[in-house]
Amino acid sequence: MRCSCVVRPDRLALLLFVLSLPAGAQALTFAGPAPGGRAGDSVFATIDDLRGQSRHAEALLLIERRLAHRPDDDDAYRLRVLTLADLGSSRLAAAGLAQRPALFADHERERIEGDAVARRIGWAEVLPENPRDRLAEARTALEELRTLQRTAPRLTRWESTRLRVDALAALNQLHRHEDVAAGYRALLAEDIEVPAYILATVGDSLLALRRPAEALPVLEQAVSHEPGNVNATILLGYAWLELERFDRALPVFAALAASQPARPRRDGAAAGYENWDRYSADVAHAMAHSHANDHARADDMLQALVAIGPHNASLQAAYGAVQARRLRPSAALERYRMAATLDPYDRDALAGQVGSLVALERIDEAADALQALQAIHPHDPRSARIARDLDRHRGAQFALSSASGRSNARGEGTAQSPFGSRDASHALELRSPLLAGRWRVGVVGQQREADFDDIRTRYRGAGVGGWYRHDRLGAAATVWRIDDDDAPGPTAWTLAADWRLGDAWRIGGSMAHRDADASLQARRAGITADSLRLSADWTPDDTLAIGAHASHLRYDDGNTRDGIGVDASTRLHTRPHLLVDALASVHASRGSHGEDAAYFNPSRDASMQLGLRLDHITWRRYGSAFRQRLELHAGPYWQQRHGSQWIPAVGYRHVWRREGGTFEYGVTWSRPVYDGVREQRVALDAGLRWGGAR
Repeated sequence: MRCSCVVRPDRLALLLFVLSLPAGAQALTFAGPAPGGRAGDSVFATIDDLRGQSRHAEALLLIERRLAHRPDDDDAYRLRVLTLADLGSSRLAAAGLAQRPALFADHERERIEGDAVARRIGWAEVLPENPRDRLAEARTALEELRTLQRTAPRLTRWESTRLRVDALAALNQLHRHEDVAAGYRALLAEDIEVPAYILATVGDSLLALRRPAEALPVLEQAVSHEPGNVNATILLGYAWLELERFDRALPVFAALAASQPARPRRDGAAAGYENWDRYSADVAHAMAHSHANDHARADDMLQALVAIGPHNASLQAAYGAVQARRLRPSAALERYRMAATLDPYDRDALAGQVGSLVALERIDEAADALQALQAIHPHDPRSARIARDLDRHRGAQFALSSASGRSNARGEGTAQSPFGSRDASHALELRSPLLAGRWRVGVVGQQREADFDDIRTRYRGAGVGGWYRHDRLGAAATVWRIDDDDAPGPTAWTLAADWRLGDAWRIGGSMAHRDADASLQARRAGITADSLRLSADWTPDDTLAIGAHASHLRYDDGNTRDGIGVDASTRLHTRPHLLVDALASVHASRGSHGEDAAYFNPSRDASMQLGLRLDHITWRRYGSAFRQRLELHAGPYWQQRHGSQWIPAVGYRHVWRREGGTFEYGVTWSRPVYDGVREQRVALDAGLRWGGAR
């Protein structure tokens, strides 16, 4: 026969807890009222004693027993609320206080209400059952806090300050970082000592607003108050990173990781426990090296962690970020999608997918990924920045370049020099905003000129073009109208296409009718050229690049000129603000008419160059930077019937970069040899680009 009694879960839990207590406490718990009503005094004395020893759970059981027999006992009820608050059950304590507020002093009421709000803010950091509602608890907590400030102003200064401080935590969770910064400044303006527990939160908001100089003293103060706070220490390291002080940041991350054992063990424990602070420190340490341009080391560090915890969403997202910086967008996208599968609401995974899809020229998918990011993290400043980046990529593209040079002959002169005594070139390209996510149309213009024997030869053309780029395929076509008197035929055209085989490989080709890059010496003689070019590039990561190319030019006079070449660069040294690369190139060409042509046309020639490139990041702030670049080259050049001579070259340039645009200019000095005669050449160039699309 089934029992008809009902066991309440709270009573069952109470019974089980009581049975786990010492025998003396159990006896007091189940003791009934003594004759004459004196048992109450004895129970209250025991309760006070237990609370004085911080044995709040045992005290609460005695209180519950008392209230079970005397539910109207105000003293027991008051002690129950206070003891719940002592146990950390602030929400239950606040609910009890609301039923009998007259039993409590103002400072007790304010403390319990403040604890309840703080606890709700704390719970807002936990992922809810429905992740789409993850900010609902924070919004509710903030509204509850504002209601207290509005309807029941705090009578004690500390509790009034506490509500203002706790509001900063809720605002931070809601990504209202400007409000956090304003609230913190208001507290300082009123000479209020801000509690240490909120300083890391304020620092986090200031970093989200990209104000590392303001965040640094706040985070230093937070760490000094609590040196063992791993999250505050990580934020402090990032503040130094964002101030470009890698000499201060990297030791912070290294020391933090070294201070955290992987599996610490409590005294007397049979085994250690998982230390998630060590995980956070290790990931932050790896990402710090990536921010310092050492992506290879960061890759190795994170790869080891991924092998241990492949099902960790934040770790997969971090690894994806490093793959993106290593110029591997497909690999990065794969990691970001793995992270999003593990945690569909991971901000880094959602944001990373947008950037990777843009790099892969899958703009429609990038827009969808951005929409998902904004739906889940609508107030996050990072979402707004990513949206601006995508808008710039989809917007109009602009490129303007100009170059000029002077070549001085040594000895008998250089009638065959392809540059002449003076030369200049100017080019303009303006592309429309992206059409249908794949197409652009625009205008192009170019002018080239050179002086040969004091006679100026010009090539001037303007035209229209169309560009297509989506996923692996890119294609372009332009039609030009030529405006010069040196060569007949007013129309020229170009066709080009490239195909991305993967993250590392890209192949391409182009063909042109009346190629603008053909010899100006030939154009002076009324000779134009058609061209065919092929290329293949292999870039396995950010430290190595090899490109091969071949060209075939067919001039109107029947001469054909074929050339092949390979260019390579590899990283030799990586520092946060200095990158040193080794450079190498090998080129060879031949002309069917040889030196019988009316222009510089070696029958056969070849060159080999070795060099160094020093790239110094002089100043940088997030997406804006100023770089100085020095290139040194030297190597032999051989021309049939004229032997071999060494060719030195030095180039120096400045590169100014701002989010969306780049302005650069430089000077190059070299001593080339043509037909056995050496020249000294100095060239200046400048370029302005906006938009960043290929």
